[in-house]
Amino acid sequence: MLRAPGRLLRTAVVSGRWLVIGAWVAAAFVTTFALPGDGAGGAGDIGSLLPSDSDAVAVLERSLEDFRIPALSETAVVVHDPDGLDVLTRADMVVQALATMQAAKRTPGDPGDGRVEAAIPVPMMTSDTAVTFLYTTEGIALAERMGLAQRYATHFETDPSVQTFVTGVVPAQVSQAAHLQARLHTFEIATLVLIALVVAVTFRSVVAPVVVLFAAGIGYLVSLRVLEFLAGILGFALPGQLRPLTAALLIGVVTDYCVLFISGFRRQLEGGLHRHEAARRTLLSEGPIVAVAGLTVAGGTAALLAADFQLFRAFGPALSLTVVIGLLVSLTLVPATLAVLGRALFFPRRVSTEGGGSRASARPATPGRVVTLVTRRKGAALVTAATVTVLTLAALPLLHMRLDVSFAAGLPDDDPVRRGAEVLDDAGLRGMVAPTEILVEGDGVAEQRAALAELQRSVASQPGVAAVLGPAQHPFRDEYGVLFAEDGDAARLLVFFDSDPLAAPAIADLDVLQGKLDRLLQDADVDDATVAVSGQTAIAAELVELTRHNLWLTLLAAFAVELVILVLYLRALVAPVLLLACSALGVAAALGLAVLVFQDLGGDPGLLFFVPFTTAVLLLALGSDYNVFAVGSIWKEAARCPLHQAIARALPSTGRAISAAGLILAVTFAMVAIIPLDSFRQLAFVMAVGLLLDTFLIRPLLTPALLTRLGRAASWPSRRILTAGHPRPAREARPRSWPRGPDP
Repeated sequence: MLRAPGRLLRTAVVSGRWLVIGAWVAAAFVTTFALPGDGAGGAGDIGSLLPSDSDAVAVLERSLEDFRIPALSETAVVVHDPDGLDVLTRADMVVQALATMQAAKRTPGDPGDGRVEAAIPVPMMTSDTAVTFLYTTEGIALAERMGLAQRYATHFETDPSVQTFVTGVVPAQVSQAAHLQARLHTFEIATLVLIALVVAVTFRSVVAPVVVLFAAGIGYLVSLRVLEFLAGILGFALPGQLRPLTAALLIGVVTDYCVLFISGFRRQLEGGLHRHEAARRTLLSEGPIVAVAGLTVAGGTAALLAADFQLFRAFGPALSLTVVIGLLVSLTLVPATLAVLGRALFFPRRVSTEGGGSRASARPATPGRVVTLVTRRKGAALVTAATVTVLTLAALPLLHMRLDVSFAAGLPDDDPVRRGAEVLDDAGLRGMVAPTEILVEGDGVAEQRAALAELQRSVASQPGVAAVLGPAQHPFRDEYGVLFAEDGDAARLLVFFDSDPLAAPAIADLDVLQGKLDRLLQDADVDDATVAVSGQTAIAAELVELTRHNLWLTLLAAFAVELVILVLYLRALVAPVLLLACSALGVAAALGLAVLVFQDLGGDPGLLFFVPFTTAVLLLALGSDYNVFAVGSIWKEAARCPLHQAIARALPSTGRAISAAGLILAVTFAMVAIIPLDSFRQLAFVMAVGLLLDTFLIRPLLTPALLTRLGRAASWPSRRILTAGHPRPAREARPRSWPRGPDP
């Protein structure tokens, strides 16, 4: 049923090669210069990442209704003097804060005008460090909020010994975006250059890498603008973390598919075919495999839509569409370019021919020692046990993986926002940049000052709590609405943890504190009141929990999508299930090694919450992609000879191409580490290690060893795919009639 469209595609691509190339160049030009792109979403506060039914957000909204000044400032000005803050500097901080708030009251600004609406000096300070919370106009851009805070901080820089820092969630987000933008083009250029070198070495050609760069560049330009356009039309934001990921994914998959097409094209030219016929036959032999592989990756990443978390749902269509565009480029632009270049593609090497115009020989490659080992039942059992043991040991650190939402901790060491956070850390006030709010609600509860003060002292004695601001100090007049609601029916405590408030240790400390709050409220004799928690640590805790839940949900959806595609492609059930299980074990091993390297040895508080989620789905999808390449060729051979012979024939012929493709994709994702943020370094590590494990351990060792052990059972419930253990019919005795798998 699909033969006619396939024949039409081959004819159109090769016969209309110049038209195809021109159409893609025009598409890149139009999308780059004429297509509007309004969908590049900026980052908002971390509360915007949560769903509408979030408990922490609901408490926060009630607090905003009760109190004039929100506890969640997200921006703090740190004033620090290593020799100790003098009395004048401390007094100046209070005077400047009062002047700012009085000016905001006297001259109300327009809603769109950006300014500092309130400044609250925090009474807890050390001899050398003091902090002021800033509250700016709502609805202005994060960068503008950062600029207002920096201008406020310059007021205290008259004394040369005084250091000022602007830190907090908003400054950290702005700084992360700046570092990303500063290194993004470096990452893109370095990735393309490195891929060009790898392709040049693989094919010993100076023209082949130009073709790869041309195809990858066209695909990247089109996908980038199309994504932005669709985001603007459909009304979803593209997270800033997505652009390096989509760039690496598109460049990687296009390069992989180029390697397979170029390998097949060379094989056809070696058979003496004209470049046009060689391109047609390459598209005939490699096109279906590439198409299925690409749809496998697109389907796996689209499974992110199964998440009930808006951030992750935005990743799904973006990554899937990126792969689809890369697939279209590979199936049309690449073969058309091959048909134009012919043997010049491999310059300066000459392509030798076999038999003057005959087809390329289908002699099977000579099996090596590894292939011989995995195709013998005893050797296969040993290889299976060894590889599973290694992968399982690598995955063990996952048992104590921590997730966090820290922004400042992932910044470079010399970043001013991170330095400000470290100054607070040295003072034992690290959590001051993002206080946790304990909201006590009840009729007239604000009048129970003594009981509330007792509650404050009890909370201050809990593990991980550095300080608590509450009724025991009551440093502010009630007119500012900091601790007591105007109607007297609500009071709040501001809790400062002694660690990064968005990192795993503070999240764990908050979990312990929440479990005790009801008892602490009762012990403090606060009558007829309820207690609830909000603030950035509470929001971070919900994000972590959402991530864990959605990780399993999305992985199951991705597993189901990949399973359906593999079952239809291989027409079997047992083999696809075990192949996906192998890929899942590889994903677990990569994440386990990341926990070991970054969390256990590197001292990071944990993995950033979206890193395990995104990498797990991508690695599972890309692992299925390589299943199509590797096992598809084995399946073709296994339809005509015993399974162990099919493995021995297919592995040598496909091994080099798959290894080159896997190495290129791993290198592509490894280049993401150029961006000097911990989140991208973690992401680059997991992706590169996962792809290398898949390319050099799972695909050449574990997969064929498992298939050897399974024998005919691998094809269950089908009976017509594998003929292991049965003599071949006489009509299959001519080896030159067997279709070959992809060659390097």
